[in-house]
Formats: sequence, C-alpha cells, structure tokens
Amino acid sequence: MVFGSRQNLRKLPRFKISFRDAELQPCTQVGNLGVVFDGALTWEAHVAELSRRCIGVLIGLSHARHCLPDGILKTIVTALVISRVQYCLTVYGNGSRKNFDRLQKIMNFAARVIFGRRKFDHVSGLRDSLGWIPLKAMADIQTLVTAQKIIRNGEPEELATMFTYNSDARKRSTRQDHLFHLPRSRLETGKRRFGYRAAALLNSLPPGVIEQRPAPFARAAKAAVCPAMTIARR
Repeated sequence: MVFGSRQNLRKLPRFKISFRDAELQPCTQVGNLGVVFDGALTWEAHVAELSRRCIGVLIGLSHARHCLPDGILKTIVTALVISRVQYCLTVYGNGSRKNFDRLQKIMNFAARVIFGRRKFDHVSGLRDSLGWIPLKAMADIQTLVTAQKIIRNGEPEELATMFTYNSDARKRSTRQDHLFHLPRSRLETGKRRFGYRAAALLNSLPPGVIEQRPAPFARAAKAAVCPAMTIARR
C-alpha cells in the first residue's frame, strides 16, 4: 500500500512488487487493529465502515427496545456503539468536517434510540442528559490525554520527539518560550496531523495544567475543551 496526498497518488504509475513466487498488487485500503487505512489517510473508508456497523446495531435496538428491561438500553448502546466510535478516535479524529458530521449523526441516532425519540426530534438536550459531549470535543480531549501521556513517559520515542518547546527551537528568547513549537505547515492537512494538532491543543490549555497527574489533567482538559458543559454540571 502506498500512502500520500490524493494529488501524488493520482500521478503514481501502476506497479506491482515481486515477493518470492507471488506478484503483490497495491491495495487502496487495509484494516489494521480495527481501523481502516486508506492511501491518503482521509479515514473516509473507516468512517463508512464504522457508520455501517453502528447504524445496523442501532436499528436493531430500536426495534427491540420494547423487549428490554428499563435502564439497560443506555448500557447496550454505550458498549456496542459509543465504544466503537471512541476507539482510536485520536488516530482517525483528524479527518474532515464531513467525517465528523457523519459520526455525529450516529451519536444523535444513538441518543434517540435510548430515549425512544423520532428521527427529526431535537437531540441536544438528550445528549446533555446522557453526559455526551460533541464528537469533535471528544476527539480533542482524547488527543490531549494521549499527548500528555507521551510527554510524561517519553515514549513511544517516535511520537515523543514531535513535542519540543519554542525555547528549544528558537535562538532568541520570547514570551512564547513555554509553549510547544508548531511545525511549519502550509496546508490544512498538515495542521491536522497528530504532532501539530496535539501541540496546538496543549498550547491552548491554562498554564501549569500539563504538569498535573493524568486524572486531574483529563478533568482540566475536558473543562478547557467543553467549559459550558463543565459549568452546567456544577
């Protein structure tokens, strides 16, 4: 499989690789640990597969809800749908707005199934009562938690070396020395990659938060990403 931008992949001539007695043909997508990778890393194939599986489960639950004990539906939806959406969200959560909109519809459908609402009923209040935050915010929080863990442990080394402070990258001192250095990127796709996205999110946190232990840091990250929801809970 060849990875690259859509423009470069279109320019790539057709080829095959000989391995022992076999001729290997390049593929356009491949599954790895439950995540579907495509050549341009748009994650559209993964989101399509995820949507297909989750919608199938939700339709089945919506038909069977009258057979289930009270209060059990939320647990089943969380286990069979929400957990799938959250799985590896740090990896595929840097996709396009279209991907997020498609996944958010799954979350909205899940809330309607739990409460027995119709297709066009409003769901913002339902999501709030379930304690579900918007999917984009969920991806940002997972990215922050993952980045802090990498920085604290210094591993995996390939990812830890992505995070350097401005004081290490610049020759002269500035007021932004305490912030993480953002690598140059002239394309929006470059700004969505983990090293840039995670550093930008860390820089948006209040001073001193990153030094906290994992559990307090996760709470502080959620409060920073979803301040309105945190205030409402209080």
